[in-house]
Amino acid sequence: MGTLMGHILPGTFFAIFAIWWGFCVATRHFHSRYSSKKNRKPTRYRSTTTYPCVCCSSSMRQIPLESYLKLICVSIGILGEAVTGLKHPYDGTLQRKTWTFVEVNAQHITMFFSFGFASLIEILVHAKYDLPKGIDFIANIFAFAIEGVLFHFHLHGRDEIDIHAHTLLVYNIAFCVLAGIWEFNRPNQILATYCRIAATLLQGAWFYAAGFILYFPSDDPYWKWTASHGHILIITVIFIWLGLLSCIFLFLQSAFVWSVLRRRHHEFNRYSVLDEEDDDDDEDDVLGGDGDVIIKSNNHKLKPLKPRNGNAIIDLNDHENTDSDSQIEFEQRQQYSPKI
Repeated sequence: MGTLMGHILPGTFFAIFAIWWGFCVATRHFHSRYSSKKNRKPTRYRSTTTYPCVCCSSSMRQIPLESYLKLICVSIGILGEAVTGLKHPYDGTLQRKTWTFVEVNAQHITMFFSFGFASLIEILVHAKYDLPKGIDFIANIFAFAIEGVLFHFHLHGRDEIDIHAHTLLVYNIAFCVLAGIWEFNRPNQILATYCRIAATLLQGAWFYAAGFILYFPSDDPYWKWTASHGHILIITVIFIWLGLLSCIFLFLQSAFVWSVLRRRHHEFNRYSVLDEEDDDDDEDDVLGGDGDVIIKSNNHKLKPLKPRNGNAIIDLNDHENTDSDSQIEFEQRQQYSPKI
């Protein structure tokens, strides 16, 4: 039962935060795609590794509560693994009791510590310390990579069912790393963010499933998985279906959030935003208070038509110009007409 709890604790950690990220991303993306009648400026979606609590007051939103909560959860996990991993058995060779520490618990403590370190980096970034840009993304990618290495070498000397369940988990962690790298390079691409969230939610669900597959809390032989071809296929199908259900859940969650926000902000108007692929032109962007990027320039803005001498003839964006087409044509002829 203790080993089952070793799967439930990290599974709960990943599942809860993935669901929270899905809610926050859907809310932020809604506000980046809709503008208010009250002179609300357009915004460009931009992902972050932590999100403010929209349910709290404006002053509480300035505190990285999510990062602190992750630190608390990680500390509880480390404490639990340390207490259960420390043993004092009798050594028959030495003829006395010796203190030992279970190697699996040491791996779990290392995994928790890596995510705690990433949360600490997020707090330092929020506190405006002079750190390299994007270090919070790198710290979280590094934490997933450490977890993947630990579970890759977690398979030695185990039975085939245990190896297969943890191999699928390593595949899932590798997907988290790749999605994190994609999100780091394309912070304005919401699909990258949702890939990371879906992979994290799948990881939480698979921790639960693997725990009950390997350590079902019953001695009934009916729940015993054997290393047969059929059971290997069924375990793989369960993993795939958990991934599909994670994507479906995030889709329904996003649709629900958008539906609620549309009713609440019925005065919002839809507008055409910049392509999310154009995320490299950040020179004209200003970071807003809520983490969004306020767009100061429009890449689709038509430029004035200029001749070779550099003097503008027609400004296609001058909305205040009340001249008619005939007047513009007359000015063109006057400029280019030969002087007698």
